[in-house]
Amino acid sequence: MNPLDETLLTRAIEALGSATFPRALAGLLQSLIDCDCLLMVGYRQGGPAVYLYDNLSRRRELLFQRYLNGLYTEDPFCRALSAGLEPGVYSLRGLAAEQGMSPRYLADFYRDTGWREELGLVIRLSHGQWLMMFMGRLQPRPFGLVEQAGLRRRLPLLEALCRRHWPAGTAPLALAPPGGLDMEQRVQAALASFGRGRLTRREAQVAALLVQGMDNEAIAASLGIGEGTVKNHRKHLYAKLGVDSRSALFARFLSHLITAAGIP
Repeated sequence: MNPLDETLLTRAIEALGSATFPRALAGLLQSLIDCDCLLMVGYRQGGPAVYLYDNLSRRRELLFQRYLNGLYTEDPFCRALSAGLEPGVYSLRGLAAEQGMSPRYLADFYRDTGWREELGLVIRLSHGQWLMMFMGRLQPRPFGLVEQAGLRRRLPLLEALCRRHWPAGTAPLALAPPGGLDMEQRVQAALASFGRGRLTRREAQVAALLVQGMDNEAIAASLGIGEGTVKNHRKHLYAKLGVDSRSALFARFLSHLITAAGIP
């Protein structure tokens, strides 16, 4: 475990409440433990996983499209949180073994992401709301027990920072402004690709209109179909995307937009 870098800690404190905090937090965390990749995800029990930050350099689109579009429900960390996992530091291999998951899951995960080892830091932000920070290594070098113990000793500090930035009752989402004049085009592209590979063409059209705030009647008029047909499409697309409400669908779309637009 590396010593605490006071400069990076100061940067994280100064970034509290701003869109740059996730990046500053990532810098602090990577100074504490040696890892090649880092991913932050917000998770509300019973809701979708929400993208916060990553520094992935390869296979990024594949990982995000699959994970945020429903694969997170198979993640040993999310499964463990639903079963009452306490805040702490856990290895992916350890959690998967405790849950009796097939070795095929790990093999597929490491093949698809290019990671060889993963360590997860779990922080409770408030009741039912969590922050998961996944640290990956691209070489088969396990995170040792001493490294894990050292990170656990820093857990109170990291929890205090995260709870101050994401107070109880707020959505675990802090985005850096994308800048530029092409955000409208990015949103339109994200709407057009939302649910691709999981939804039928008509279901994708309904989903895009739902996240734009249209009700069943307006969607029916826009697409030239009946309200009953809209309701059926809505039911099916909710099931395929693993959501149960318009707000959950919108949270899923935000994650998709962030991934598709490459927002840091």
